[in-house]
Amino acid sequence: MILRRIAHHLKQQQWTAVLIELVILILGVFLGFQVTDWANERANRSSETRHLEEIAEDLRADVAVFAQIRAAAEKRISGIDYILGEIRGVNRPSRLITPLGESFNMPAGPPVAPADRATLLSRANLVRSTAGNRTGFEAMLGAGGMQKIRDRQISRQLQVYYAQLDEMKDLTVILKQVRAEGVAIGHTLGLSAFGEMDPDQLTAVVRGSPAYSAYLRTNREWASIYLSAVDQQQQRALQLLSDIDQYLGKRGR
Repeated sequence: MILRRIAHHLKQQQWTAVLIELVILILGVFLGFQVTDWANERANRSSETRHLEEIAEDLRADVAVFAQIRAAAEKRISGIDYILGEIRGVNRPSRLITPLGESFNMPAGPPVAPADRATLLSRANLVRSTAGNRTGFEAMLGAGGMQKIRDRQISRQLQVYYAQLDEMKDLTVILKQVRAEGVAIGHTLGLSAFGEMDPDQLTAVVRGSPAYSAYLRTNREWASIYLSAVDQQQQRALQLLSDIDQYLGKRGR
C-alpha cells in the first residue's frame, strides 16, 4: 500500500509527500526490527531464567547428596580405624601427603557404636558416590549451549563445576577398583564384602593378613582424598547457587 502511494506521488512529482511516505516506511521497518529484537531478547531472558532455575534445583540436590556421601565416607574411615586400631595398637595418621606434596585431612569419623561392630565389613567396604544431577545443565546444552548464559562468571563456574564432577567420577572408579581388590583378598580369608561378623573374630583374621591390612589402610587413604574432593565440590555448588540466586534476583528487578 505505501509503495503504491510513493509511486503515485513520484508520478505527480509531489516530493514532500514522497519524503513523508519514505520516512513512514523507514520508521515502520525500524520499529518492526526493534519489536522483533525486543521479543527475541525477552524470549532469551526467559529461557536463561528457566535453565538457571533448573540447574539450581540440580545443585540443591547435589549438595544434599554430597552431605550423604561425606557421612558414608566418614563411617567407612571410622570402621577401618576401629579394625586397624585393634590390630595395630598405634595412633592413626591425621593427614595424608602424596608424592606430589598434596596434603589431605584424614578425619576420624564418628565412633563405632557397640551395636554396629558386627557390621564393620559393611562400613569398610561401602563406597557411596554420585555422578551429579545434570538434567538442567544437559537441557541447556541441548537448547543451544553455554551462550544461553549471559553472565560470564556463572558460565565459567558451570563449566568448572561439571568438569570437576567428571573428575570425581574418575576418582570413584579408583575407589571401586581398590574395593574390588580388597574384597577379593577378603574372599581368600573367608570374608564377604558386607557380611556380619564378630569384631574380635574379624580382628583376629585381619591380624593374620598383611595384605588385607594394607587394603584397609589404602581404602582409608583414598576415602580421605575423596572426602576432600566432595567437600570442594560442595563448596562450588553452594557458591554457584548463591551467585545464580543473586543474578536472578537482580534480573527480576
